[in-house]
Amino acid sequence: MNNEMMAMTSQAKTAGRPRDRRIDEAVIAATRELLVSEGYSALSLAAVAGLAGTNTPAIYRRWPTKVHLVHEAAFPEALASGETTGDLRADVEGMVRATAELFSDPVVRAALPGLVSDLHPHPELHRELMGKLWVARLDELQEQLDRAADAGLVRPGVQAEHLLGVIGGSALLSVLTPSGQQLDDAWIAAIAALVLEGITP
Repeated sequence: MNNEMMAMTSQAKTAGRPRDRRIDEAVIAATRELLVSEGYSALSLAAVAGLAGTNTPAIYRRWPTKVHLVHEAAFPEALASGETTGDLRADVEGMVRATAELFSDPVVRAALPGLVSDLHPHPELHRELMGKLWVARLDELQEQLDRAADAGLVRPGVQAEHLLGVIGGSALLSVLTPSGQQLDDAWIAAIAALVLEGITP
């Protein structure tokens, strides 16, 4: 059998082979650890591979760039905002608290400054991140705001997109500023109060 035939046979054997989740998990864990200890700019895929016990080609087969890898490591799931209670004040406070918890994660705080800059050439990742943070709640929140407006509890015309932007933008700014403001209970109460004052009659 010549070399070409051997290569085709090898490809046929490996085609469709499922990814080894153990490697995925090890790489994600290594990335999270190195983000906190080394920071985004110093993070290298070679270092991730070494800590995860794999090699860089294995990483590139799963994540085409460092940005894709860090995006998944820092934001593996959608922002958990809890169930809507029907109490607008409680729901706004819940959204602010969930946002504060996410942006207080040391991995997220380490990843965001560099990730925000490097996302520009990757609009698909930006859309995915926005979907995880906000878009999944937009329709539900807008319906709640419209009902509250009909009941006279919220100013007419308040947009869910703007409300979530204020909450998320406040948290993002705190991460990106050198002071590294803590998103503690006092911050949560202050932002929730500002949001509620802004949308109520």
